[in-house]
Amino acid sequence: MGYKQLFNPIIFNMKFSSLLLTLLVFLSCFAILIHAEQDNNVPRGVAKSEALLYEKKGSEWTCLDGSATIPYESINDDYCDCTSACPNGRFYCTNVGYIPAYVSSKRVNDGVCEPECCDGSDEYDGKIICLNTCKELANIRVEGARIRQEYIQYGITTRQEQEASLGRLKILLDAAKIKVSEREAVLKRAQEMEKIESKATVNGRLKECRENIRKLQERNEVLHERIDTLLSILEEMKNDHNQNYNDVAVETAIIKYNEFVELYGIETDQEVEIYEDEIEEENKVPEIQTKLSLSERVTEAFVDLYDDVLEAFGLSEYTIGKSERQFSRPSGDGKSKEVTVAYDALNEAKEEIINIENETKGVNEKLARDYGPQQEFAKLDETCINHVDGQYTYTVCLYGKITQKSSQDYRSTHLGNFEKWIGSESKDDPKYYTAQLYDHGARCWNGPDRSIKIYFECGIENKILAVSEPENCEYVMNMTTPSVCSEKFEKNKNDESIHDEL
Repeated sequence: MGYKQLFNPIIFNMKFSSLLLTLLVFLSCFAILIHAEQDNNVPRGVAKSEALLYEKKGSEWTCLDGSATIPYESINDDYCDCTSACPNGRFYCTNVGYIPAYVSSKRVNDGVCEPECCDGSDEYDGKIICLNTCKELANIRVEGARIRQEYIQYGITTRQEQEASLGRLKILLDAAKIKVSEREAVLKRAQEMEKIESKATVNGRLKECRENIRKLQERNEVLHERIDTLLSILEEMKNDHNQNYNDVAVETAIIKYNEFVELYGIETDQEVEIYEDEIEEENKVPEIQTKLSLSERVTEAFVDLYDDVLEAFGLSEYTIGKSERQFSRPSGDGKSKEVTVAYDALNEAKEEIINIENETKGVNEKLARDYGPQQEFAKLDETCINHVDGQYTYTVCLYGKITQKSSQDYRSTHLGNFEKWIGSESKDDPKYYTAQLYDHGARCWNGPDRSIKIYFECGIENKILAVSEPENCEYVMNMTTPSVCSEKFEKNKNDESIHDEL
């Protein structure tokens, strides 16, 4: 057989891989044995940081408070031997590869897989099998931390943009104020021009009216001359006619003349004199105010007298009413086109100021809002999430309001508006940004205003997990969000190879 037949690379690689795999399995088993030997020195449910308190020094162990001495195997055996420790007993979940946690001893072996113990160690009596989800939770937290970094970058960028927008809005506001001042000046000039033009128009129409009155005076004088002539003729005919002729036409004319003199002779002359005095007084008026019609300058008595005289002489086309209409303003709001345009432009500029001020107020409110120490919650602002729980649909608009809508009567109930962070008393505490309070909701019947608390936990999406009402009109909501997934979490790194083999 040749050399190539004796050495087959494929067979060699397969044997090498098999040998390497065997070696890895051996090392893993060896590590398990070492870990098991180490863990034998620590009772179940006790953190390694407290191992010295539970160090085995014989077959017995003394309670930490010195109240009793018990067999070492009785530690955390689901029976309370140390009386003082029972109310506050804690069970430590190692959660290898994830975050260690404590649960109340009352929750150990209660048939419920506690979410805090992702390794399932709280149910060690075998009544229920709890899956080890620590690795899955660790992966979720790592991915959530990555998304959180995106949220942080979004929050920082958004804040920078908002701060820059304040400068831009200030420039726009200053420009808008200048524009208002300029347009106020334009409006003032337009109003002044309107007054000048209106005054010129009134003066022109007043001149026209006076000309009509002058013509009326001349015609009236002619009529008076004719009336005087007629009266003189009739008076002579009355006194000098021959009554023996018994002329019916003459007698009829004399009768009508007597009736005319009795009814109109003296009174008409008086009215004309009054009318002429009023005309003379009117001619002395230098000008009429712009916005007043002629009827506001002429006394009512004169108007009545004037109209009566003209009607008596058949001159109604020269009535004051016509002149008054000539002096009245055209229909509409009384403003010239230029003034109207100036008003509209000014109002537009003022509206622009209001809009800029409102936008500035909104930006300042957002800048004052607490989005976390690294702006990691800015992404959640005004994000609305729906969750169906039984007959109710909950809508959460973070940093806004929360509502509850019934599927039976479709009535929506306001549960509260964002009030503050309540994870802890101090902002320096990492737990401070793990819970929010939404307060001042709709008042319960015969009860308080509704309120709701949101408790956040790490997750790769913004999602509502559950809603409850532990107290009347006081709700509790659990949510997941990447915003609370810390980039670095203090996970239990003890023998991660063992975790991989579980």
